Amino acid sequence: MKKYKTFIPEHLIANRPKLLKFIGKAAMKITGWKTVGHFPKDERVILVVGPHTSNWDFVVAMSAVLSWDINIYWLGKHSIFKKGFRRILKSLGGIPVNRTNPQDLMNEIQAIASEYQGFIIGMAPEGTRKKVARLKTGFLRIANQTNSKIMLAGIDFSNKTIQLGEFFTPCGDIEKDLENITTYFANFSGKRPELASK
Repeated sequence: MKKYKTFIPEHLIANRPKLLKFIGKAAMKITGWKTVGHFPKDERVILVVGPHTSNWDFVVAMSAVLSWDINIYWLGKHSIFKKGFRRILKSLGGIPVNRTNPQDLMNEIQAIASEYQGFIIGMAPEGTRKKVARLKTGFLRIANQTNSKIMLAGIDFSNKTIQLGEFFTPCGDIEKDLENITTYFANFSGKRPELASK
């Protein structure tokens, strides 16, 4: 059987220690998760990942990031960046999100955009693992302000697959854009499907 290898653009290769890459690859292999698709060569990408219904999404995503050895920034609730873990999570690309001070987040993203020509920022459009009636619009705003393309990625627990999808081009109607993305993620089964946005 031909071994499938996810393409990582050269400017996004992290060159992490071999131990971390081994841990990521071992976790993916032992749990049976696989990746379908490739990362684009485009310089600036906002990776919108869903559906987000469980804390296990984070475990799967970080295992994949380490196995790919990709340099990717990701947004996470500030409460997971606890003392003792904050430095580790930030070294793995974590950006804490505190909804009471959204300007801090935009400042950090603008700093990344100013320093790097090429980057990927991953985020869950729900903004939480709980069921939401409407996706958040932050990814649209961040993509616009950083002049980035939007790429969709689905996490499917039914077949343990991370599907790297196509680019999404906003139509300018926010509600229509959110509806289209919700429809796209309905094709994937989260860990807790009953919590997925509909």
